Amino acid sequence: MRRPGFGSNILPLALITAAVLGFLMLTRENFATAQNLNSILFGVSIEFLAIVGFTYVMVMREIDLSVGSVFALTGTMTGALLVAGWGFWPAAALALAVAGFIGFLNGFLVVRFNINSLMLTIGTMLMVRGLANVLANNLGGQTYPRAFRQLARTNVFDVRLTVVVMVVLVLLAWGFQRRSTLFRKMCFIGENVKSATVHGIQVGRIKILAFMASAMTAGLAGIFTASRITSADVRMGLGLEFVMVTAAIIGGASLYGGKGDLRGSALGLLLLAAVLNGMIMYDVEPVFQQFVIGLLLIVTVAFDTIMNRRRG
Repeated sequence: MRRPGFGSNILPLALITAAVLGFLMLTRENFATAQNLNSILFGVSIEFLAIVGFTYVMVMREIDLSVGSVFALTGTMTGALLVAGWGFWPAAALALAVAGFIGFLNGFLVVRFNINSLMLTIGTMLMVRGLANVLANNLGGQTYPRAFRQLARTNVFDVRLTVVVMVVLVLLAWGFQRRSTLFRKMCFIGENVKSATVHGIQVGRIKILAFMASAMTAGLAGIFTASRITSADVRMGLGLEFVMVTAAIIGGASLYGGKGDLRGSALGLLLLAAVLNGMIMYDVEPVFQQFVIGLLLIVTVAFDTIMNRRRG
């Protein structure tokens, strides 16, 4: 019997991802180079940090579309504080605290006033993006300190730190989803919030914590991305929220709640990254990537809706 909350498409998704990677390796020799594959995995590992909390928000039938903006604000704020002379740890801690506060506000407003999380986080997205852009413009293209620029390039046994963190988090998520009572409660909330409340589950507290986790993991990814791109960029994190939704649904999460799998989210990100990188290898216009992400989002949401209706 399948455990509650687990998607059933991990193996098929893994096979599809392997097939896409294999096809590109066979048809485009530049795709299979160590440099290109490492670049893909590096990018996926950073985005994966952002999708950790996001996936579990979706499990509870909520959505956080502010992740891309929080991602940008946290990374840019960390860089701005470092340029102003702060040490890395105080700067990163303050930026992550701000991210956590934004997540808390999202969760509190959803819980306290029963606001639709989609509409609420669209508003948060616009507000936070404005703050991030102000910071980026004030920096005027200044390069971040050298030590910070090296953060994203830190290796552990010749493997990027973010890749190691991704592998560790996937293993921890596997255990969390198999054995944790909290995860079962989150799935129960996503399936039937009224019933969960009747059974004594602290719905409000769990939702607020999930929104905080979503913002803080997005912020952590933003810090690594700011280090990777080395200077402030107003385009940082643009469209990230739509990549998150698409990858999470491909990976087995649902807009209708009750299920989700961080392993699937990781595979979803890898599949999207392979497809987009393959488009570049085939000389498809980079601006066409937005069209592909949009198309995949429509297809995955439509499929999720059809499957949910059948299940209902």
